[in-house]
Amino acid sequence: MTYRGKLQRNVTLAYITNFLTALIFTIPVWVAFQTRVMDFTQIAFLSALAYAVRTFLELPTGALADLIGRKKTIMLGWLICGLANIYISLASSFIMFFAGFMAEAIGAVLVSGADTALIYDTFKELNKEDYFTKYMARGGFIYRLGLVLATFLGGYLYQKWIGLPYFLMGAIQLVAIIFIFLMVEPRIDSEKFTLKSYLGQTRDGFREIFKTAYMKKLTVYYMFVGGITWSCLYYFNQPFAKNLGYSELEQSWLFSALYLATSSLIIYLASKAGLLSRKTVYLAFPIIMIVSLVPGYFVSKAIAPILLFGVMLCGSSRFAILDRYANQEFLSKYRATAVSSLNMLVSIFYILVVGASGKIQDVYGTGLIFSLLGLASLLIVLPVGIALVRQDDGSSARAF
Repeated sequence: MTYRGKLQRNVTLAYITNFLTALIFTIPVWVAFQTRVMDFTQIAFLSALAYAVRTFLELPTGALADLIGRKKTIMLGWLICGLANIYISLASSFIMFFAGFMAEAIGAVLVSGADTALIYDTFKELNKEDYFTKYMARGGFIYRLGLVLATFLGGYLYQKWIGLPYFLMGAIQLVAIIFIFLMVEPRIDSEKFTLKSYLGQTRDGFREIFKTAYMKKLTVYYMFVGGITWSCLYYFNQPFAKNLGYSELEQSWLFSALYLATSSLIIYLASKAGLLSRKTVYLAFPIIMIVSLVPGYFVSKAIAPILLFGVMLCGSSRFAILDRYANQEFLSKYRATAVSSLNMLVSIFYILVVGASGKIQDVYGTGLIFSLLGLASLLIVLPVGIALVRQDDGSSARAF
């Protein structure tokens, strides 16, 4: 096979890897599995700490990918993730969970960014950079299909053996390494990482998200929308369902159906971009979040799926819908760094909220966390959204 043919094969192999690594069988069962050994105070602490490790290591792992190559870095990342999840499947103490969580965080951050960079440079070397957006859309759809399948099967695997969802997920992550190994590293001379360039770009990116009064409001809005919904997607949703009496098998059906429904709706909304004006988006997010979160402490098991649907819709559509308008505010030179800066603020919000939530979950349940996040949406996100709508007269941050 020619070198160009191998580059083209990278895309197919990336789609396969997207599907395999989306098989997160633990989604409906991780609460039951971990609460056998830990309380929510401990789980929240480990989850926040692992996320903090991922955030802190973004810089050195980016440098590593530039030095040894993206392909090798991705393979190393999935190797660590796979072994970590197999290890977690056998965990029977807080110390074992701690070691597994930290190892998995290191593996995940090695993959983060390097996988996207490898494929982007593949398209760039093929002179098909315009296809990258289509790849991201298709890759995201394939990933969501894997997520739906894994969520549906997770409860059934748990019934066979409580560690099987973690063990099988880890084993499949190891299998994914084979397909990454078959990829070819693009020869294109990408800009190499240096500490000076990183710090300079980060500084300018942060300036970008605070450069005008409008952007300051948008940054606060994005941080709270992203932080609240991502905390729910990544951590609070499953404990919320568990507290309301959903079994692991019921959660498999519930969350697989919700992933499928929200993904289908987001794909439809993304294809009808003209229906979603900037002002509509700025008001829709906080309204849906308020309706979906405020009743959390009082809601019944039967009504919970409606709330979870709204939360998951906002959390997933942030990337497909809200990011579109955020990107329009940034200069091209700083766009990637500015978006990364926004996501870093979301990560910090996640670390603080999840880290502080454990005791509340242990005493009052996750429903109270939902209601508190709903109040934050009412008191902060909605007023800022209204302020953005009022200020958005076509001469906001785009009038440089």
